[in-house]
Amino acid sequence: MKLPCDAVVPGLDCDFVAEGESADAVHGAMMAHGGETHSDLMAGKSPEEMMKAKDEMDGHIRQLIAAHN
Repeated sequence: MKLPCDAVVPGLDCDFVAEGESADAVHGAMMAHGGETHSDLMAGKSPEEMMKAKDEMDGHIRQLIAAHN
């Protein structure tokens, strides 16, 4: 299974593609990539805002994995 980063955040100039044997593996790879590479997108957010954004991104990524595979 695969999911490109720019499918998660359209318009983001990123060539990363998360890959894995399962949806959980792809999800984990994408979340790790986002935290390492795109942490600047969360700059200035409160802990509550960061948790809400993480939860929303989690659901979004899972929907995209299902749609792309």
